[in-house]
Amino acid sequence: MEIPLFPLNTVLFPGWPMPLHIFEPRYLEMVRFCVEEKSPFGIVLIKQGMAEGDTAVIPHDVGCMVSITQMERLDDGRLLIMTIGQERFRVLSLNRRRTYLVGEVDQLPYLPEKTAPLQAAANELHPLVLNYLTQLTSLADNIEFDPTQVPTEPEALSHMAASLLQVSLETKQSLLEAKKISNALTFLTGQYRREIDILKQFPRQDMGNFSIN
Repeated sequence: MEIPLFPLNTVLFPGWPMPLHIFEPRYLEMVRFCVEEKSPFGIVLIKQGMAEGDTAVIPHDVGCMVSITQMERLDDGRLLIMTIGQERFRVLSLNRRRTYLVGEVDQLPYLPEKTAPLQAAANELHPLVLNYLTQLTSLADNIEFDPTQVPTEPEALSHMAASLLQVSLETKQSLLEAKKISNALTFLTGQYRREIDILKQFPRQDMGNFSIN
């Protein structure tokens, strides 16, 4: 299938929201197309080029398809939209026939795995994510944290853990490109153990408002 592509300096995972401020004419046109055609578009991390004004930007091959859930049009024509990540895709080819980038893409499902060991890997990561978020709440006031928001299902947990973790964009992109959920869960488990150890060394301070929503 062909979908519009929105190259950004961010990595989005399925199931996660992404608010966007649309002001460039080409992306205003893209959003109009998506609304009129009820088409998703893809968010892809920039590999080469600039996010704004660069028509020759080159994105990574794997991105996240999104749908528009809310839209607000401002008086000057700019748009504020809320999107939600749907599924991973791989870019097969690019074309620049329109003012914005369009890609021919294929869905990118994870490789099948046995349920029991996959859930066991998720069960190992889950308490670490809870611990990580608990450590954050202990460091600051005005933090919202509901433990029931942390899923136990392996794929959803992997996407949440990857979204929350403060690592480089290249690392997040590698997680998005993981062939197996178990690979991502294993990597994230090690990362969260390290992050928790680091957080324990921080003095209590006002970190501002924080929410996993």
